[in-house]
Amino acid sequence: MKIVLWVYVAFNALQAVVLTISPELTDRAYLGGEMTPTRAFQWYAVAGYHVLIIAVTIIAMGLSRAADRRKIILVNALMYLFWDAGSQLAHWGREIGMATSGLLINSGVSIATGLILLAVALLDRDPAS
Repeated sequence: MKIVLWVYVAFNALQAVVLTISPELTDRAYLGGEMTPTRAFQWYAVAGYHVLIIAVTIIAMGLSRAADRRKIILVNALMYLFWDAGSQLAHWGREIGMATSGLLINSGVSIATGLILLAVALLDRDPAS
């Protein structure tokens, strides 16, 4: 399970780096027009979320009890499934005029990430003593 979570940490690190150094790569899918300093700052703030998730995931991996790790990983999985993917599909994709293909790719990544984290949480058990 730790290997999957380390891949997840790397996934979030990559997102944080891209959003900090080259936010226009992500911004293009959202059809928002010109990259202004305000838009760049908003992507920088989203990068900060990914940095927080990296820290929380590393802390969760260091917890000795599986029940404690599961709580943190489960909350993260549900955030991806409902807050991120769910809100994109139900409202925000249409509201911001996102292309259907971009919306399906973006929400699909969030759904896949949420399901992987859900599996990690459900399979994490303390070793038999």
